Amino acid sequence: MFRKFLINSLFIALFPFVLLLAYMFFLSETKILHQITIQQSKRVEYITNLINNHLQDIDKEAAFLASLDLMDDILVDDVDKRISIVLEKKVKDFNLDISLFVVNQNNIIIAASEKKIILNHFRFLLNNNNQYTIQNNYLYIFHPVYATFDKKKRIGALIVKYNLNNLNMFLLQQNGIHTYITNKTHSLYIGKRLPLSLNLEKKEGNLATNKYLVTYKQLSIILTKYFIVYAVDKNVALGFLYDFIHFMFYAALLLLPFILFISIRFSKTMLIPIKNLTRATQNIIDKQDYSTILEVKSHDEIALLTEAFNSMLHKTSQLLHMLELENKIRLQRFVQLINLFNTINQTTTQEECIKTSLSEIKKITQREDLAFCTETKESAIAIYVTDFDTNSKQYFGSITLLLENTEDENEKNFYISVATMMGLQLDRIRLIEKMLSASNAKSAFISHMSHELRTPLNSIISASQFLITYEKLTEKQQDAIGSIESSAHHLLHMFNDILDIAKIEAGKMDVNFETVDLKKLLENVYTMFTPLAEDKKLTMRLDMHSYTIKTFISDAKILQQIIINILSNAIKFTQEGYIIIKLSNDEEYVEIVVQDSGIGISTEDLKMLFRDFTQLKNNQQKQYKGTGLGLSLSKKMTELLGGKIFLESGGKNKGSKVTIILRNNNAT
Repeated sequence: MFRKFLINSLFIALFPFVLLLAYMFFLSETKILHQITIQQSKRVEYITNLINNHLQDIDKEAAFLASLDLMDDILVDDVDKRISIVLEKKVKDFNLDISLFVVNQNNIIIAASEKKIILNHFRFLLNNNNQYTIQNNYLYIFHPVYATFDKKKRIGALIVKYNLNNLNMFLLQQNGIHTYITNKTHSLYIGKRLPLSLNLEKKEGNLATNKYLVTYKQLSIILTKYFIVYAVDKNVALGFLYDFIHFMFYAALLLLPFILFISIRFSKTMLIPIKNLTRATQNIIDKQDYSTILEVKSHDEIALLTEAFNSMLHKTSQLLHMLELENKIRLQRFVQLINLFNTINQTTTQEECIKTSLSEIKKITQREDLAFCTETKESAIAIYVTDFDTNSKQYFGSITLLLENTEDENEKNFYISVATMMGLQLDRIRLIEKMLSASNAKSAFISHMSHELRTPLNSIISASQFLITYEKLTEKQQDAIGSIESSAHHLLHMFNDILDIAKIEAGKMDVNFETVDLKKLLENVYTMFTPLAEDKKLTMRLDMHSYTIKTFISDAKILQQIIINILSNAIKFTQEGYIIIKLSNDEEYVEIVVQDSGIGISTEDLKMLFRDFTQLKNNQQKQYKGTGLGLSLSKKMTELLGGKIFLESGGKNKGSKVTIILRNNNAT
């Protein structure tokens, strides 16, 4: 711990130096460079304005000279003296490396500030009224001269030959600062050139290289295709910053021994009392004795810490004792609640539920004056039950335990939970009674229907068959009697399906598992339905090549009924095409598939077909009679056998596929 404290002390002491150095090296450098860039932009702007104004002044002077009446002497012989004198004087006024001369319409120099160039042919042709041309580091400024007596008659031109090196007087060349003028192609330089690769596409800009900060700006008067480039050496710009960083670094090295000495001494003074406090604290934790009082041996901040720690131990001891008592009470209430719930949950009548609950509450509260009443009483434990007809809560009664006398909110919540459990158990009992009543009524109705309806239906079927067989009836009469027989069979089949579903739901349908010859069972069903398929000219095929089980355990009667229901639907809803019955198995399951090319089923209707009394409502199926119980009954029977049934279809007019999956009893 001493080592960590010493390291932390050194870190705290040296951190400001490190932070300041980092700030100076990174943030300050960025800010300084930014400020230098701003200053460079202002200086370049200033230099650009000076050069633009300088060139503009020269251009104005040349225009003024070209407009003088003296220039009419171009048309007179021996004109060079007066004009040349004016030109020589103007060149002296400029005090620059500059030449002025006048040419006539034949481009012959007839007057100049230097006599040696008079009568020379000037090689530039004047095609514009005002033109600027640069050749061999010279700027040529042309101004046409017109006769004073005829302002439209051009008689010659005044030409200024300006040495671009004159602009060096505006370019700053100091230690670390470089200024020069160049064009976009870098084919001409005025001033000291630097090895910079500049892309002068914009009128002005700033950039930084590894060595220089560069600012450039395009001239706007005469030299419009030229740029002022101002570059500052980074080492010169940041020299003061680097010197300060070196000073701070050496200062930190000098202060390090002093800081180390102070840190060691201060660490020993601080850590010895803290170690003693830590040792005593660990002893308290090991022995779990929070009544211990630590001894105070000093009068400094450590003493204050020790006293605060003693106070904390005292409070902790008190709170732990209170928490232990509260936990015992809560655990006792929780156990009581669980026992009460288990006891109430075993009751089977409303009276038993109320009586048992009162008995258990009396045990908890140790009060014998508690009772159940149906009248509403304020602050008593109210019990609410569900009205299943309206799906709402209604008042059932109260237990005469006044909650207003209970100060503890947790205790109140405990008794409210008891009332809620009682209400739930009462709901359960009432719901079971209601369901049993409904089930008994349903069973009585089905039993009555079975006795009262099946007997007359059998009589109707027998009478119809007798009339058709033994009486001499006309064809129209036979059709009518046949319709009566068919309808009676349909009703009888529907009653049988309803009775089967009722038996399954009541758990009264017996399943007799035995060895079944599944191949023979399917062959019998196939033979039974072959005439119906032939009447509709359907192709029906039985495929059992993939079935390899010799013995299969199931209920033959129920399984045959399932397959009959499925195959009956397939023939009923298939007008043309085929019906395929396929039997196969693997190590775990046996699979029976009935696939047809019938009217098919839409995706949204598939999940509805396994519901009781469900038939799809569409134009194609209006012509087919049925109860809507076939698939529902088949599903319930398949589940009785421990299997599953699935219905698939590609959509309307794309056929259907029913798959029955049963567990292979021979699987190990």
